[in-house]
Amino acid sequence: MKTDYFRKEKEHDFVQAYEAELKLLGESAPYVSRDDLILRTLHSGRGRYYVSYEEASRNVRRIMNHLPLSRRNALKVSMYQELAQRVAEYLKSKPLASFKDALFTVLAEEKASRFFFGVQTARLILYRYQRGEVV
Repeated sequence: MKTDYFRKEKEHDFVQAYEAELKLLGESAPYVSRDDLILRTLHSGRGRYYVSYEEASRNVRRIMNHLPLSRRNALKVSMYQELAQRVAEYLKSKPLASFKDALFTVLAEEKASRFFFGVQTARLILYRYQRGEVV
């Protein structure tokens, strides 16, 4: 159930970011290929971390303890590494904060540097949006 919630939120946010990128391009939008536009959207920094607190906590702790992750997806691994870096920065700036507070604050308030999925997934989301399946 939680996965479905994050999936819908992720897809909605991606479509909104895609439309924002189209608006930024203005009159030059028809001359930009769809894949270029998708790449611009993926790296726009408009996404968030679409992961539960429990899963983020497990994986960020593993990274901070220099243990390997069980994930094989390179984008997911980079997402957890980015989360771990941001949590470490938060703890450095606020030494009295606990790990739980730091992770919760990062997940709730900070934007991710990118959407952590690939071009194929982005194409599928846009296709489903055009068919009216993504709200």
